[in-house]
Amino acid sequence: MKKIKFLILFLTLSSCNQYLGTVNPDYKPTKEVTEIFSNVQNNTHITKVDFGDIVFPKAINSSLSFKNLKIDKITKTDRNSVVNFLFNKIILSKDKNIYLIDNKNEKNNSELMLNLNRDEKILYIFGYNDEIFLTTNRSRIFKIQDQNIIDFADFDVFTNTIPIVFDSNLIIFSVFGDIHQINLHDNSISKIDKFNLKPGISIKSNLFEDQTSLYYLINTGTLITFDKNSYEYYVNYLLEDLNILSSLGAFNELVDTPFSYNEHLYFLDRSGKIAVYNPVTSNILWELNINQTIVSYLFSNDGYLILMTLDKILTLSENGKIINSYNHNKESPISIFNIQEDIHLISANGISKINVNDKSEVTLYKNKFTSNLDIYYQGQNIYVIDDKSLFRLSE
Repeated sequence: MKKIKFLILFLTLSSCNQYLGTVNPDYKPTKEVTEIFSNVQNNTHITKVDFGDIVFPKAINSSLSFKNLKIDKITKTDRNSVVNFLFNKIILSKDKNIYLIDNKNEKNNSELMLNLNRDEKILYIFGYNDEIFLTTNRSRIFKIQDQNIIDFADFDVFTNTIPIVFDSNLIIFSVFGDIHQINLHDNSISKIDKFNLKPGISIKSNLFEDQTSLYYLINTGTLITFDKNSYEYYVNYLLEDLNILSSLGAFNELVDTPFSYNEHLYFLDRSGKIAVYNPVTSNILWELNINQTIVSYLFSNDGYLILMTLDKILTLSENGKIINSYNHNKESPISIFNIQEDIHLISANGISKINVNDKSEVTLYKNKFTSNLDIYYQGQNIYVIDDKSLFRLSE
């Protein structure tokens, strides 16, 4: 009897294509988000590109031009060294020492000693009221005055994020998710808010803005926003909203703070995901997954996005199309910058100059750079700092 019932069921399933139930009308989505994937081949895109002026992650002097690049090692550094360029001086921290390097007269250089506690380190160097200030990961503030370092204030707030200076206020983010405001005029401190600290890797992120807001990354997964006019912190869920709307999957490890272009924010995830997202309308203009790790990027005022991956340099148009690809084959690439039409690639073994249009490449400088590297632009000079040295690139 059981065999007969099983046979009847089998015949029934076969006659209705193995589906039991009501067939609904075809589903038509009301809003589509297109997922674009690209398997980029070596040097297949040969479109000639005039990048224009680079504006992100740092603006580059458009008149900067080196016919003969000269590279000088200025001084030694360490893994915790911090540098800034203020009042025609280079201010550099190394261990418990502060070096003041005169850009015009090297004979005026000086070395000052800091009284730091155990596990305390300089986190940021900034200028205020024509004076140089230093702040530590313990929220102690020092001031350089008449070739001396004096204790300015001690707030005992532990932080590992570079603070932000708004006018006369220093905004500090504690490791516990508290936002403190320090008034540099009267040395007062107040807790102004709390943010939701999400998992992420600590990075040297930039502070970017659009018409109404300022954006800053606490870590690769925590994006916070301030009002551009009042500097007040406000809670929003830009990254969370993007992750709901995106068809590419979650953006969990941002390369840098999202930057604004034509009323859209550019989100770059290290995994290779890119989304161009309007924070007001929640509209995704375009998105793309290059399926390669994004190591470094540049963006021009003409809307070109230049990406360096572990083995390629890609150029994307403002509508998300890959229009140029160059296979650099550099071991351990670290960062890129441009001078005119040439991309300069810094790897663990040196600096190379690459013209992605004519596919030419020249090795400029052989040196062992570390991955903890940053680039600064000052007039007609470019400065590169890593865990071992501070370099100046000039004519």
